[in-house]
Amino acid sequence: MLWEQVRKAYPDKWVVIEAIEAHSESNYRIVDEIAVIDSFDDSMEAFRRHHELHKQKPNRELYFFHTSRENLDIREKKWTGLRKI
Repeated sequence: MLWEQVRKAYPDKWVVIEAIEAHSESNYRIVDEIAVIDSFDDSMEAFRRHHELHKQKPNRELYFFHTSRENLDIREKKWTGLRKI
């Protein structure tokens, strides 16, 4: 799905989504194809679901957004320092 399709299918909802196809461009993550995992009325429920899924499989590219947003402005963060091995 595209973000416009998600917005029409889930109006005024919080959605947990997975980026199926995405690329980086000018420090932003551009999501080309989306799979909706779940939808909620409450932001905290969406956050909890996102957190739960991320703990299970941290390599999945998961996000949660409200469908009132016209665009997905996902700024990439540059990680510096040490990571747990």
